Amino acid sequence: MVKASASAYACSATMNYYLLHELADVLTGITLRGESAARNDPAGTHRLVRISDLSSDGVIGEGSPGRVRVEARDAERYTLRRGDVLVAARGSRLTAAVFERDERAVAGSQFLVVKILRQHLALSAGFLAWYLNLPAIQEQLASEMRGSYVRSLPAGVLSRLQVPIPDHRKQAAIVNLVALQREENRLIRQITERRAQLIQHLASASIHFKPRAHALG
Repeated sequence: MVKASASAYACSATMNYYLLHELADVLTGITLRGESAARNDPAGTHRLVRISDLSSDGVIGEGSPGRVRVEARDAERYTLRRGDVLVAARGSRLTAAVFERDERAVAGSQFLVVKILRQHLALSAGFLAWYLNLPAIQEQLASEMRGSYVRSLPAGVLSRLQVPIPDHRKQAAIVNLVALQREENRLIRQITERRAQLIQHLASASIHFKPRAHALG
């Protein structure tokens, strides 16, 4: 069991803070035009990362195998690179996750994509995602969402967020703790599911349950 929480590594009030746009480019995900633009195209150039691929604890799963065709003029701007941070920017959650795949992919327009500038690689993508997922930061960002029917987070709001950069050792410790917590949660879910299956099996066996066909008439 994880004995420490990543939140225990609170950022010091005396630490230097930077506006996110000083450390990274903040872009809106790609908007695909036309009714069939987002449908799976086996000959597509890129995988489309959808909001449904993002777990509540900040992991981009395998998701749907949907592929889309991205025009060459858009590929350089929208193609994800390993270490980009995706932030769900529409609806009821603002979960952040690190893109960690070596595949050609783009994020849909429901995301904001944070591309850390190469001159600021002292900022870890894993640390940034953890920071963006902190309850206090989530509450701050949620308060600045726009829209009445479907609320969304403007890229400009996220780009003005103040972000600390702790030393590399502290960032690495936080990222490691987050990974341990996710693994612990995965094991707990797995144990819970298997316990439920076992209880169901034992209960059924104890009453010798056998489905019966009722005679008609």
